[in-house]
Amino acid sequence: MATTLQQLLDGLTGRATEPEPSATIEDITGALSHLGRALTGLAHDGLTPGNSTRQRTATELAAACATAGRLWPHTGGPLTDLAGTAADLIGRDRGIMGRSHRWAVTVEVAEVADHCAQLGRRLLPQAAAPELAMVGKLAVAVERDAQTDPPTAIGAVMLDRLVPMPSDPRAAAQLTALDASGALAAAIDRAQGRNELTLRDFRAAVAAAEITSRSAATVTAAATGNDAGPLLVTGLAWQLVGRASTVFDDGRGARSTDPHGVVPWALTFVGHLRAQVAFDTDIAALRDRDDLAAVAGSMQQVTSQLPLLAEQLTAAVDRWSRTGQLYANARDLPPMENMPDDRVAAVIAGRHVQARGADLDRLRHVVGRAAELSTGLADALHRATAAGPPVQRHQARLYAQATRTPGAAERLLYHAQAAHRDITAIRSPHQVAREAPPSR
Repeated sequence: MATTLQQLLDGLTGRATEPEPSATIEDITGALSHLGRALTGLAHDGLTPGNSTRQRTATELAAACATAGRLWPHTGGPLTDLAGTAADLIGRDRGIMGRSHRWAVTVEVAEVADHCAQLGRRLLPQAAAPELAMVGKLAVAVERDAQTDPPTAIGAVMLDRLVPMPSDPRAAAQLTALDASGALAAAIDRAQGRNELTLRDFRAAVAAAEITSRSAATVTAAATGNDAGPLLVTGLAWQLVGRASTVFDDGRGARSTDPHGVVPWALTFVGHLRAQVAFDTDIAALRDRDDLAAVAGSMQQVTSQLPLLAEQLTAAVDRWSRTGQLYANARDLPPMENMPDDRVAAVIAGRHVQARGADLDRLRHVVGRAAELSTGLADALHRATAAGPPVQRHQARLYAQATRTPGAAERLLYHAQAAHRDITAIRSPHQVAREAPPSR
């Protein structure tokens, strides 16, 4: 089952704060050792630009956790296992974290370390193991800093990134749409890290986002009793992204696909989404279902990943604009001020040219438009399923914040109108014929 870093840390906190704990001191110090490992990496990468009090406190807390972790031999246990997995996930994502992400994760890890230290002191005589008291003191300092300068909602989203199963999820007996969603995001990250994300991968991910958006609109309308029409514009926006991408070519064609790559996981995700969540597209039929609340809850979890997917695709467009890996017919690219002579000649001759910089502005813009509309859709579905605590609480807070800022309603309305207008006015009809379906 796909999980998140926040769920692992919450599970660790739950075990450390049980009224009648069953953990051993060896299990507690083993957990602190792993938490110290995670904090060491976060502090090394930097929480602030300079050697600030925050930076020094986090470094000292990491050292204190590591010291406490050496007090007893490690014998394993649930606390140690949960902390070790969490530390591994933090280490895996260090390469894509910014300072705001690292601060958000540091605050959560510090809180867990504090609970573990308190549990350890409950099991020992009061004067024993002053190292545990030092962990608690430094963790409280971090928590106090977080009260005056709390992590941003965007930074905290790192805690809610879906983590796929360590083995091939497709081999699992009960693969869920959420598992496949996490695996798709991980496949995109791998391809990005190797600079191997292709246009075919990009379009497959966009197609998955479009299908998810349309399904979410239907489920939201059924759950709220509202008209699905305005919500369907998000799917149109993702459709527009796919069409805008057909202007470009990366010269790679439809080569054999990595079975663990983006295209297979996009197909797997869509298949499980349709089979397990979006199995009924009739709004009236959905409203009559006894399990509509459960369907909406599952759809909400999957839809919450759309803005993160949009961030990944925006990063891909930004990289292509820098590297010039894409090509396009010069006539299909945006006009330029002071167009160079060679570009003028290419436009006249209808030749393909290397696309760089502003040549990809329109593609970047439509991805951003789809991202904003996806945020609004995720917030609408979250509010429709707000009976219980959100599985991804940081993302829910981000969506609420993004849709309640001044001018947000007008901005979303503008994006919706623009997407609807553009989707009916694509100026190159031949692009639709060239668009490759994600299943190829």
